[in-house]
Amino acid sequence: MEDTDFLEDVNNMCRIDMDSILEYDISSFVLQAIFDCCYDGLIITDENLLIKKVNITTVKILGVKEEILYTTYLNDILKDDLLKTVVLTGESKQAQDCSFYINSNKIRCVINLVPVKLRGRIIGLVLALRDTKDLHKMVNNVVGYKASFTFDDVITKNEREQTVIKLAKKAAKTNCNILIEGESGTGKEVFAQSIHNYSNRSRGPFVAVNCAAIPRELVESELFGYEKGAFTGASKGGNPGKFELADGGTIFLDEIGELPLDIQSKLLRVLDNLKIVRVGGNYEKSIDVRVIAATNRTLKDEVKNKNFRGDLYYRLNVMNIHLIPLRDRKEDIELLAQYFVSQLNAKNPCDPKYINLSYIEKLRMYNFEGNTRELRNVVERSYYLCEETMITSKYLMGKSVKVEAPINNDSPKQILPLEVVEEKCIRNALQYCKGNAMKASKLLQIGKATIYRKISKYGIDLNLYSSKIEN
Repeated sequence: MEDTDFLEDVNNMCRIDMDSILEYDISSFVLQAIFDCCYDGLIITDENLLIKKVNITTVKILGVKEEILYTTYLNDILKDDLLKTVVLTGESKQAQDCSFYINSNKIRCVINLVPVKLRGRIIGLVLALRDTKDLHKMVNNVVGYKASFTFDDVITKNEREQTVIKLAKKAAKTNCNILIEGESGTGKEVFAQSIHNYSNRSRGPFVAVNCAAIPRELVESELFGYEKGAFTGASKGGNPGKFELADGGTIFLDEIGELPLDIQSKLLRVLDNLKIVRVGGNYEKSIDVRVIAATNRTLKDEVKNKNFRGDLYYRLNVMNIHLIPLRDRKEDIELLAQYFVSQLNAKNPCDPKYINLSYIEKLRMYNFEGNTRELRNVVERSYYLCEETMITSKYLMGKSVKVEAPINNDSPKQILPLEVVEEKCIRNALQYCKGNAMKASKLLQIGKATIYRKISKYGIDLNLYSSKIEN
């Protein structure tokens, strides 16, 4: 009986030992799984700063094999005074901008550094790191660096504008730089966002920069960022520029013609090698950015006038998209007006309104110098002035729209066809301008292409007008 009790005690002891071992193994696996599933990279060192443990995220961020890291000292790859400070003071540091130097590469990260203490002595360090690219993605999501417009938002039935859209779609599928030219209000940013969303970079950030709105002394730091202590008032941790924030996506440089000449040369270098240097820094960082620039100026003329670098112009102008002003596609006025009213009705669903045909006809008589933006302004004003269901021409008021001067007729009761009046106006303008179609188009407030099309339509001989004046 005693032997049986003895054997049972032995079995119980063995069972306890096996359970303890099993529990230990499970705990170690769980800890390893937790360690590897962390979103941040994790590094653990001993008291000599030799790396003893890393997780998968660290290996991915640093781009080094795990076994190589286990023979590396932390102070050999993280050459920063922060490391010395933590070791000497024993104080933790949070959200510090540092760089790891591995195989001639500089990897910028944000780190948390915590010393491990035993009886008042530091026996190791725990370091959490996150690649700044991931942080930039988070910032872009919060700040709203996204493109909301697509080509479906470009409303037109004009054949020339539809041709422009086809060209833009082709350009979007490439990775080349694009220059969008057009008057103010023609929708340059709408096209830029549409190109981004149609491209392979649609999941990346879309960062828009108004070059005309940045003070001259801040342009370089806004575009390329700055290191800590680069200038008085600079953030202690430095700051990424718009190009860094756009990494993996598209940067839209609106009003590119307003850039100072010294910044133009630095931008040219960035476009040539896709590398940036922060203000106050001496290290080049590679970026993957697609550049779309826009301007309401004629950059060729700016190059001739020495206001814009010719080499930068040709570097940007790989694909050129020229947007057509609204006065040259008046068939779109009704489409756009109806679209704007439908948007306003969506915001005010309890009081829907509609456009009268007379309203559209009168809109077509106006010369919209502000293009689509001005048309939207006019329609919105009419919408809110109208207290009825139907918006009529009586609600067209304000200084932003100007009706063309009435035509004087000998018989006020006589009604002439519009084409007759149009031809007469064009001939009068050409006679006054000695056959110069360009000057005549400005007087008539129509585009160059439009007046030449009308001249061809009515069979007008320009030489006839210039010879009449000369005689």
